[in-house]
Amino acid sequence: MNKIIPFELLKNADLIKGATYKGGAAPNLSSEPISKLLPVGNQAGIRFSGTAATPELVVLYTTLKDKDWPDEVIDNKLIYFGDNKSPGKEIHDLPGNQALRSIFNNFYLKGEYPLILLFSKGNEGFDRVFQGVLAPGYDGLNEMEDLVAVWKTRGGIRFQNYKAVFTILPIEVLNRKNIESVKHAK
Repeated sequence: MNKIIPFELLKNADLIKGATYKGGAAPNLSSEPISKLLPVGNQAGIRFSGTAATPELVVLYTTLKDKDWPDEVIDNKLIYFGDNKSPGKEIHDLPGNQALRSIFNNFYLKGEYPLILLFSKGNEGFDRVFQGVLAPGYDGLNEMEDLVAVWKTRGGIRFQNYKAVFTILPIEVLNRKNIESVKHAK
């Protein structure tokens, strides 16, 4: 049985792989738990602290149920689609996609990347499940394969989004002290 973390305890909670972080009772975004756990916003699939050019902490959120943009977890591999999911904007108009580009640029150019965390939709309301800590790329893929701009057509309009591949690291618990050290780094 998976661990359940009550909404009232989120501020000081550790991140436990597979644990459900309960949403609040209000029928609005004030009940969203990720923003209570971490210093990121309460909307969008790609949330971060710092700037899009130099994110310090990144949260990827997915429902794992979007047929048009099928994020997928296969063993320790995550295939994740960026934030530009409908026509009308260029691929880098959205800060989340700028952050994805920065993550992979810094990984390949400097060998560094921020703390990246994956959450998925839980079974009820605003509940979220922590899926793990991520590293950019995946064994056997090169820099031409792990962050790719893909095309899609909707309503007769073509537009681009990112398809990114990450490795889910074998970290079972990320304690609050480690999270706080990332929040206060700089």
